[in-house]
Amino acid sequence: MIKKIYVIFLIILTASCSSLDKTKDQNFLNIDDKLTSKLELIQKDLKLNNLRSLKESMDVSLKERYAINKLSEYDLSAVKLYFTKPEITKNQGENIIGLGFGEEIFYFNVEYKYLNGDWRITKFTERR
Repeated sequence: MIKKIYVIFLIILTASCSSLDKTKDQNFLNIDDKLTSKLELIQKDLKLNNLRSLKESMDVSLKERYAINKLSEYDLSAVKLYFTKPEITKNQGENIIGLGFGEEIFYFNVEYKYLNGDWRITKFTERR
């Protein structure tokens, strides 16, 4: 009798845990699309030599803001922007962005955090 109760308890426990994972995935279903659309918006703004959308989505340290401000010294309308598909885990994401100046490409590691319904860039470091 105790074995039957133990087995039933384990079945109920595993069934309830699996349903929690599904509801968590449903909450974060469109987050991937929001990040991709935000990256495309930043790319369009950079082609117009506008850093406004990039600066608005930044939530980084002073050192990383300095790197972004240095980008504003260059004519970014001729820059090609390449980015990998973001890897998203729960409310954080990361990817690699490449800025192509002629034949030279600079790579950056970028980390994101999903806060209050919007993606914020939390880390922007040059990749070496």
